[in-house]
Amino acid sequence: MREYIAERLAEMKNPEERSILKKILTDVFISLYDETESKYNALENRVRNELPFYYDAYVIYSTVLPRAQVDGKHAYLSPIIAADAADPADSVLYTTELSGTVLNGGQPVLETVFYSADYWQCRQIIRDKRILDGAFTIQGAKYPFKFKLQPAKRYMERVEKMYHIFLRNDIPWTTINCAYLNKFFDVCLIELPEPLPRGAKLSPQQIELSFGPYQKAMERGLLPVWNIDIYHVKGEDFPVPVLDTVNYEYHFDTNMIGGNCAYLMDYDNSFVLSARREQDTLVVVSPQPKELAWDLYRFCPRQDTPVDRYLYPILTNARHDSFSTRLMNKYGTHITTKAEMRKLLSTFQASEYMELTDFHFADRDLSGGSYDMNPFIINEVRDPAFQKTMALLFKAADKTFFLNYDILSFLVSEFQMAYPEFRCVGAII
Repeated sequence: MREYIAERLAEMKNPEERSILKKILTDVFISLYDETESKYNALENRVRNELPFYYDAYVIYSTVLPRAQVDGKHAYLSPIIAADAADPADSVLYTTELSGTVLNGGQPVLETVFYSADYWQCRQIIRDKRILDGAFTIQGAKYPFKFKLQPAKRYMERVEKMYHIFLRNDIPWTTINCAYLNKFFDVCLIELPEPLPRGAKLSPQQIELSFGPYQKAMERGLLPVWNIDIYHVKGEDFPVPVLDTVNYEYHFDTNMIGGNCAYLMDYDNSFVLSARREQDTLVVVSPQPKELAWDLYRFCPRQDTPVDRYLYPILTNARHDSFSTRLMNKYGTHITTKAEMRKLLSTFQASEYMELTDFHFADRDLSGGSYDMNPFIINEVRDPAFQKTMALLFKAADKTFFLNYDILSFLVSEFQMAYPEFRCVGAII
């Protein structure tokens, strides 16, 4: 409005008339406009706040960081597997154990590497099954060895465990945007042409790896991180008996480990029947009369600082906080038009990388360019023989971005949960 008034005033040729009108508009109209705008925004926020935004508490952020930056002191990011962050000086290998494992047909893991290429190039590593060359440097001498690259499946196993944690805590599941996890590979030792000296220690600096055709995009010393960490909690020494006179209530003040965070219980690692949140207190019910301990998964909100620098973008399954998103959350998703399909996918912040342009149905299976980010969710109530394929066509904001197929897969996997009667695949056009 201010820009519009300034443009109209600039068009007036008479300076005196322009000055009088400017004074009238400034003293009366602008103040009235600002007050009306303020009241309108307050009403809009009031209506919006009547619909809770459930997605916000358990949003998951993930990226890749050098091991040196993963020291347990980051504001909100932690390694997906805590043991990965161990000091490299402590991550020594012993030649005697390596030789014995290989001799017995085993394939010990020397380290885990990151391949910064798109999804299908990562799949090509698995299909190639290429045998690569490396060498150990021990007391100035080189000892060659053969190795191969295997997908580091332990990270996706952690995502699957998180899915079951959400289910046990009655929290709706949103696909984790875990684009980086399928790009980690274990370096597996498979052959030692020459025997290694017995009893020697090997640090990462003594391991030389040649990745052949993958060398350009292969990186060492990187770890996948997310905004989830685990706290081992011990309950109070004197729990309160509940009314059934059988169980006990343990109270834990969550402010001790971050009051602005969200928490989920790990029921598998404790003797806990139920848990509930009461303001800043977690109340746990258990038949155990004392010394109860349990694990809490803490979800930290994003809180970047001006000095934070990231090698790769931080990906998230967060949604845009808007009235329509909150309305969709409260009343469910009912999709009958292309516009509603676009609206569902555009609620995710990841949609800035990818835009839905069209879709079509097919009676036969299509591979597309996407993959399932929820392979652990099995549809047990629909016969695949009667499922049509829905092909979703997307346009990438940056066609050279190496995570395009992963972002595509995230959006398609989330759409698949909204439309389970179809087999959804995605393609970039």
